[in-house]
Amino acid sequence: MEALMSMQGATFLEASVGSVIRRLCSEKIAIEIDPVRSGKNPKNIERHTDLLVHWCQEFWKSIYDARKQCPA
Repeated sequence: MEALMSMQGATFLEASVGSVIRRLCSEKIAIEIDPVRSGKNPKNIERHTDLLVHWCQEFWKSIYDARKQCPA
């Protein structure tokens, strides 16, 4: 049963977020919104916050689009 769940889960994981994760990695996206680590530049923080929101929306859209492939 565990092996079956693992296979079905991996299939759904690939269908739901696989392409987004590959894009995120291939484009080498770095998102840092911690003011200490981002150089305390408000424009950097705002730009990275917008980037974080964009990628979160990409993930949620991808998961939503694959919802019918979710195992029962």
